[in-house]
Amino acid sequence: MPLTFDNQFANKFPELCHAQKIQPDGQAKLRWVNDALWKSLSHDFPPKELADWVVGNQDWPGTEPVAQKYAGHQFGHFNPYLGDGRGLLVGQVITANERYDLHVKGAGPTPYSRGGDGRAVLRSSIRELLASEAFQALGIPTTRALALVSTEGRIQRETIEPGAMLVRVARTHIRFGHFEHCLYRNLEDSAKRLWQQSIEELWPSAADKTVSEQFRYVVNATAEMIAKWQAYGFVHGVMNTDNMSLAGETFDYGPYAFFDAYKPNHIFNHTDHAGRYGFMQQPGVGLWNLKRLAHALGLFAGDAPVDDVLDDYEPALRQEFLKVMKQRLGLTHVDDDETCWSLISGWLMLLETYQLDYNLSYRALGALFDNDSQALNGPLEKTATEIKSKGQSWLSDYCKAVANKPDTATMKQVNPLVILRTHHAQYVIEQAEQGDDKPLTDYVSALMTPFDETHNNTRWVLPPEPGQAPAELSCSS
Repeated sequence: MPLTFDNQFANKFPELCHAQKIQPDGQAKLRWVNDALWKSLSHDFPPKELADWVVGNQDWPGTEPVAQKYAGHQFGHFNPYLGDGRGLLVGQVITANERYDLHVKGAGPTPYSRGGDGRAVLRSSIRELLASEAFQALGIPTTRALALVSTEGRIQRETIEPGAMLVRVARTHIRFGHFEHCLYRNLEDSAKRLWQQSIEELWPSAADKTVSEQFRYVVNATAEMIAKWQAYGFVHGVMNTDNMSLAGETFDYGPYAFFDAYKPNHIFNHTDHAGRYGFMQQPGVGLWNLKRLAHALGLFAGDAPVDDVLDDYEPALRQEFLKVMKQRLGLTHVDDDETCWSLISGWLMLLETYQLDYNLSYRALGALFDNDSQALNGPLEKTATEIKSKGQSWLSDYCKAVANKPDTATMKQVNPLVILRTHHAQYVIEQAEQGDDKPLTDYVSALMTPFDETHNNTRWVLPPEPGQAPAELSCSS
């Protein structure tokens, strides 16, 4: 049966959206569908009409699509003229236990397009698809990808590119910027109702708490998300407040990247001239964005000390980062946090100094202590050799801390063999633009099972060739 919608945002907040249908852009072709996610939402197989629903060639039964209005701070500067400029919130899907947002990106221009064409290209749609499902498998909070459909559109970006539409699933599409818009327009009642409904949906146990107490859930969720970004070497690229989800889900994938070689000061987004959203700045930007949200909540929070909750952010982020890094380094049985922090710092310095592959190094470290000769005969061999030859001092301290027995079982469960790499994504995109979707399907499958040792000698494990420059991406990515 089709998905069951209730469209509560469109019905309850007409002042914060604009109703319009998805605008077709030629014939539709279904390029990929997340069967498992679809079944979790509908308990059925995707219908044959899905592609035409997504691109607007047929009305999607039960939906009332809207473009949401919000504002936001972009690269530190407030912009009140934002909103869904190329996507529509199709509606909320009701399942047995929860409600999820469905959103179509590339659905045509809206009143908030600011002169843009309202479309998405196949390249950026595939990049978001890959990232969404890679993050899900790694346990990093994220929106999901439900379906990718190509269109007949030819879209002008840096060059003329094939068009596409992507269906995104999220716990919510409410952004920090929604409340900034309400503050700017003095929409106190709208902001208060939107906040309360969002809290009831995301954290029902907090429904009767004060605004300040409820804000603590947002602070902690944001801290957890960014801590995991840092632990896995992920750079978001555009952490504007309108790209920050109230649920603490990674949102609006654009010029993102995972590290190959560990270069924490490299700026991947070449439009970020000042490096505001670089890897090392992400924890601080997360707090800065939360401060903007706290200010907006003052519109209706009364005397509740909302700002005081921000003191929770750094401890929550450090605690989550330490937890994940202890798992990644097999330090789960080491109780002395000072020792763990010292080993983590030394490990990162080792990776940076010798430009070791960020994610393969964790896997290679575990294989060394597992005496896993099969794993070390593959792509991990060079990395393991470099760790042994260049990290002798660090390894000595590490062996003492773990008594020569790191928690390699946990290391295998949290350290991926397959990570989302820009050069693999580019290969998949190029093949898809030529009409070959098999590499896309294969890579998504590998990203969904990133810890599986059967990937060891496949192309998806391989880092870029030596000397290949780190990718530079733009906001159109």
